[in-house]
Amino acid sequence: MPNDLPAGAEQSATVSRPATNSQPCWSQAELKGSAADKRTAPTPAGLRNIPPSRTRPGENLPGLSPDMANSIRSVKLRESVKLIALTFDLCEGEKEISGYDPGIVNYLRANKIKATFFATGKWMRSHPEKTLQLMAEPLFEIGNHGWNHKNFRKLDKREAQDQVLWTQAQYELLREELQTRPCFHATGEQETKIPRVPRLFRFPFGSCNRDTLKMLQDLGLPAIQWNIVSGDPAKGRSAAAIAETVLRGARPGSIIVFHANGRGHGTADSLPMFAPRLGKAGFDFVTVSELLASGVPVAVPECYEMRPGDNLRYDSR
Repeated sequence: MPNDLPAGAEQSATVSRPATNSQPCWSQAELKGSAADKRTAPTPAGLRNIPPSRTRPGENLPGLSPDMANSIRSVKLRESVKLIALTFDLCEGEKEISGYDPGIVNYLRANKIKATFFATGKWMRSHPEKTLQLMAEPLFEIGNHGWNHKNFRKLDKREAQDQVLWTQAQYELLREELQTRPCFHATGEQETKIPRVPRLFRFPFGSCNRDTLKMLQDLGLPAIQWNIVSGDPAKGRSAAAIAETVLRGARPGSIIVFHANGRGHGTADSLPMFAPRLGKAGFDFVTVSELLASGVPVAVPECYEMRPGDNLRYDSR
């Protein structure tokens, strides 16, 4: 565990200080959600492979510079800067409607902690109101996680491109829906800060190859990996073990992967165990986009969890 982390930090500490606007489009009860939000259900067979009503986004991003073109695992910062990015995947596969973990989002909002959510397009379509709430929250940003959580190493070029562009288009459709609501415009400049399409991408299973990295470069989407794995999908994973992993691995510029789709075990309970301690140690929580803007990406030309080849097991599924 890093030496500068104090042993005793109060769990109610405010660990980040970004300004946040009110969200008049939803009541506090609607934002808070309930335990039922975490439930999963089978996707009806007739709805499994249905594309969004628009399969290509109206906005196309410029291609990436070479320094942004590989798999980004962390960011090298100036010596005096201590930023860290929490990321939460909102995965939803072809055959399942996954959930939403309100405990995670409630803690982040209450403590003004910035975070990045990587959502599949199918999850956004299954959870339109939750997507809009995350989109409208100034603390958060939403990244692209493919359409229905396919392994990109097993897709042909057209399938891989559809997975990315369908999701860009689904986000754009929901953003347009948000803009039709009079309550949204009451927040003033907030509406201009929400990008028309996602600006970041995360490969499902953290799996890629050279061709898919090149595709993302051409589409203008940085591939965001991580350098700390919380391990929260494991059913036996405890909140204390998640917190220990985060505290032991936390370094300036780190990107940490969690899950907020109801498949994270102990994730919400782990947040008050590590977030205040990181705050006391001088870390500021930022979105991935803010982290990238603050330093130099640490990137490699392949995708893996913690060491090269460790996610090849997903290719046999």
